[in-house]
Amino acid sequence: MTKPKPVWISEQAITAMNEAAWRAHPKETGGILLGVYVNDRPWVTHSVQIESAEPRHNFYRLPSGARPRIVDELRKKDGRLGYLGEWHSHPANIGPSLKDKLSLTRIALHSRTTCPNPLLIVAIRGDTGYSLDIREWRGWRLKRLRAILAGGLPRQNTQPTPLILENR
Repeated sequence: MTKPKPVWISEQAITAMNEAAWRAHPKETGGILLGVYVNDRPWVTHSVQIESAEPRHNFYRLPSGARPRIVDELRKKDGRLGYLGEWHSHPANIGPSLKDKLSLTRIALHSRTTCPNPLLIVAIRGDTGYSLDIREWRGWRLKRLRAILAGGLPRQNTQPTPLILENR
């Protein structure tokens, strides 16, 4: 069996999803994932909660038009960011549903040029809290990924401090 491919994810993004899931419980909540690609692998730097107009315990729907609006807002702050996928919570200990898989397939087919392999993160409630089930749409399947904590992006337009060596 091959080792799952990595996805880098910031602690800030994880915290935002966990806190949103706890606040919404026993209903589902969710939103979108933003970040960058490094060496063809996603680096999730932001997870944004977007309230559903009709929150339920077994259903989450991203409001119409919310995805491009939020992506545009965050890109104004940092032009490096792009849409990487979606996330939502499951208040019960259940992984991605068939509806989740079909939704991500639809997203992948409609965003092939901007996000050819969108991510799906499901925050699953267990006995001790929420855990993240992270998948990537590849080749008509959702493939499990392994998370690597990576922090956030370095600030834009920061110049490294030059190293000055003195001869003594």
